[in-house]
Amino acid sequence: MIRYEWKKLLFKRRGLGLIAAFLAAQAILLLFIRPYDEVLERNREVYESYLTQVEGPLTAEKRAFLEAEMERLNAVHQELEQLKMDYYSGEVSEEDYRINFDRLQPEDAKYTGFSKLYSQYIYVRELADRSFLYTGGWEKLLTDWEPDYLMLMLLILLLTPIFCEEYTCNMDDILRTQKHSARYHVGAKLTVALCLTGALTAAVQTMELVFCAVRFGLPDGSYSLQSVMSFGSSPWELSLWEAFWVQFGLKELGYLYCAVLILFLSVLLKKFSLTLMASVALLPLPFLTLEPSAFLTVPGPWVLTIGSLCLQDGQLPSLIVVGLLMIGMILFLHQKSSNHQLRRRLLPCAILILLPILAGCTNEPSPVIWNRSESNTYETE
Repeated sequence: MIRYEWKKLLFKRRGLGLIAAFLAAQAILLLFIRPYDEVLERNREVYESYLTQVEGPLTAEKRAFLEAEMERLNAVHQELEQLKMDYYSGEVSEEDYRINFDRLQPEDAKYTGFSKLYSQYIYVRELADRSFLYTGGWEKLLTDWEPDYLMLMLLILLLTPIFCEEYTCNMDDILRTQKHSARYHVGAKLTVALCLTGALTAAVQTMELVFCAVRFGLPDGSYSLQSVMSFGSSPWELSLWEAFWVQFGLKELGYLYCAVLILFLSVLLKKFSLTLMASVALLPLPFLTLEPSAFLTVPGPWVLTIGSLCLQDGQLPSLIVVGLLMIGMILFLHQKSSNHQLRRRLLPCAILILLPILAGCTNEPSPVIWNRSESNTYETE
């Protein structure tokens, strides 16, 4: 039955084409990602030449080197600016200007790149746990203040028909009368929906990881999370790689929560259009109307799908409440979409099944009737 649900989702509903288009769009969008700090990227060669001399925890030697070098480059920068002003005012001849400019310009070219490292030094010296490292790749990978809207819309389009399609053609009534398959078809649908959601979430995060590693670089992943400026006040005692895997798990849980919520709405509302509108209103729209911090106290999928909020503020919605809500919605799906719950009322079911059998005990043959019951009280082989 799981194999049949996969076929329906991927081929009958053309889910495979939607998934391929989604992954292609994600790959194209990655190519247009801008660096976290464009000034740093333009001066990265100079920045990294100084970084190799101070990389790691701050020491007294590194402090003395950085302050002395900053004083020297600042003096060169000011001398060059004064030279330009003197030349424009006519106090310096063009020949003297060119001689002094050629002498000062190579050192002044280091000023912008070193200033980025010096800003990091001012940040690192405030806390002993912080270290010098190139943070452009980690900032881009870990700093994410919005969910993946394409991912949310794809899940809504793929998962809404799983149950709504059966309600549209009244197939749900027939399925609930099946003795052998009723207990399995809800589980098969849930398995397919959750496996697909988990695989897509993992694929998107893996693509982002590979892109940031290749495009920017992810060095020194064992350094503390607080070494990255965006998470300087984070209470989490994590390394950069540990922070990534925590965020990875939170996003997986968040998008799985979204998938269960979509299925819950489809069984609750039963109509494709209503479920589609309700899912869009509950999932993408809140991010467009509210600040991200507004979701911190809400036990929903919103904070989990962002992840950076949890790493930065150290606040998590109660995972116990999240788990109970997901279990409750799954039980609701099972209760409303199968007849397995009737086994807990064996005597009333036996009586209801026995009455039509006794009423039909005559010598005349009776026609075979396919029983379509709204109260889920009958089973057919």
